[in-house]
Amino acid sequence: MSDAKSPLFNRTYLKIIVWIVAVAIVLLTAGQNSSSDFIRINKHPDLPLYYVDHDDTTVQLSLLFRTGAAINSEQQLLQQLLLQQAEQQLAELTKQPPFNTLNAALSAGISADKLQISITLPAKQAKADAIKTMAEQLLQRLRAYHPGTDLEQRWTHLEAAQYLNLKDPENRLLSTFGNLISSPASIHPLQRFAEFFHHSVRPDAVTLTLKGPDTASLAERLSSLLRAPSSDNHSINQPLSLSRQRLSPQDNQTYRLLGLALPGRQQPQFATELLAVSTLQQLLQQQSQMNARLVWKSLDKQGFVAMILQGSKINANDDLGPLMQTLLAKLDDRLINDTRDMLQNNYQIQMEAIEPQLSLLNTIAFYQLPLDYLNNFEEKLNQVDNAEVKKQITLFLTSPGRYQLTLPAY
Repeated sequence: MSDAKSPLFNRTYLKIIVWIVAVAIVLLTAGQNSSSDFIRINKHPDLPLYYVDHDDTTVQLSLLFRTGAAINSEQQLLQQLLLQQAEQQLAELTKQPPFNTLNAALSAGISADKLQISITLPAKQAKADAIKTMAEQLLQRLRAYHPGTDLEQRWTHLEAAQYLNLKDPENRLLSTFGNLISSPASIHPLQRFAEFFHHSVRPDAVTLTLKGPDTASLAERLSSLLRAPSSDNHSINQPLSLSRQRLSPQDNQTYRLLGLALPGRQQPQFATELLAVSTLQQLLQQQSQMNARLVWKSLDKQGFVAMILQGSKINANDDLGPLMQTLLAKLDDRLINDTRDMLQNNYQIQMEAIEPQLSLLNTIAFYQLPLDYLNNFEEKLNQVDNAEVKKQITLFLTSPGRYQLTLPAY
């Protein structure tokens, strides 16, 4: 009978291997979000032109047009009409050279403060001169304003869609609030649409971003298309002075809105605002006295936060002060710290992949954020003082300067 063979690894060796693997996992996890793992965002020294070198099969050039914050109902309709007009003027462009010869795709989208138009093409066909020609053609088409005979009809359709949307009580409250903090102009929107369109696509309203391989030379080639941005606040209106308003009944339930105007995304205290709003959201989720929804917008040079309350305990004539004080009594350092940890953990998970990082390029470019924003996001949150967070939440919940809207029941 042959001798039994000894095992390849004894128990001591296995323990050593397990510890080595465990340490390796910890080190790798800790290094996932080191600065070397974040994309490097570059910027032209004098112009709003941002670019990232990314080893991909495509090159994407995005043109971000600064339209002003669309907070009130008229501004929101103008944004939608702007997108329609831009798409109409660019409709035939991809059928012409060099778009068709380079298999370039064109896409357009609108948000609450910008129009974005992107050109995407295969990297192997991305010649600098051809891309510059495409961008020049696109800008030329946009700036040659041709409204068409159906402009008024399209506006009517947009108004009708908005009217149906305002049948929802919460949407009606938000619309009224938006009109209060960014009052509509006295001139009919169609009469000023031509000016709005030209102002939105003017040379100093454009920010360019580039993603793809070897973008530095291409960025330099495209720099002649841009002008230095101005500090014009053309689209920002002064809010009305009325902070309390009671709307006509619409539903068999009462709704209340508490709102506060905010300075916008470029402010230096954005991390404090983010943590305060997120903490307030957690605070609302932990109570059962009411149904509450928090709406937060931080846009180009303007923003707001609004809390919409609804429930059997919400009465149109009630003083909301005691309810707000009940919320404040539950606000403590532990909740703020837990919310900070949640934001940081979510950020770490999101930023493990390259695509979410690339998706933030346009945000960093448009809002003129620091180039190392991705690297420093977590540290910025760590630097936020809990006392400042409490101060912001207290201001929102108790300040007499809040906007208070009531939509009573029948």
